[in-house]
Amino acid sequence: DGGAVVAHEPGQYIGLRLVIEGAEQRRNYSLSAPADGRELRISVKREPGGVVSNHLHANVAEGDVLEVFPPAGAFTLQPGDKPLVLISGGVGITPTLPMLHAALRTKRPVRFIHCARSRSVHAFRDTIDALAVAHPQLQRFYCYEDAADAAGADAVGRLDEARLAQWLPADRDVDAYFLGPKPFMAVVKRGLQA
Repeated sequence: DGGAVVAHEPGQYIGLRLVIEGAEQRRNYSLSAPADGRELRISVKREPGGVVSNHLHANVAEGDVLEVFPPAGAFTLQPGDKPLVLISGGVGITPTLPMLHAALRTKRPVRFIHCARSRSVHAFRDTIDALAVAHPQLQRFYCYEDAADAAGADAVGRLDEARLAQWLPADRDVDAYFLGPKPFMAVVKRGLQA
């Protein structure tokens, strides 16, 4: 409508309602860019057999109208001055991106840890690398499962407690946020508690 876009907190998501082949579909997607008052950005991984992701990739173009619900969600970056640790697995990277941008504006130290199956499916790698070059307070670490496609990885295999301990700041009094598949989050939670 040409008006300002509803503001959102780093980490929130929006809901989409679509009708695809006569059936209503609803999906939530993390907002993957900081609020700017002009646009909302979601980043959708095209899943084999995914009704909504395939529809969005194949049929939705710039200028199309979508039914969007307002930003929501409590997984948001809280104010603080402790070192920040953002840990993501797979598509869990999307809400950590606006969190990272917000933290870099405050100059707080940030450790950004991302795990993916391989380099070829690592979303936003170039973005994170460019931010690390531009912001000395950002240290980034990548872990890839697939050794055959792991160029530039800091570790190969799955993230475990020992690797996480190496990548955390020496001072363990940090604010940590993590998101990814459930088994991944269970490992990260145990590692952070230890």
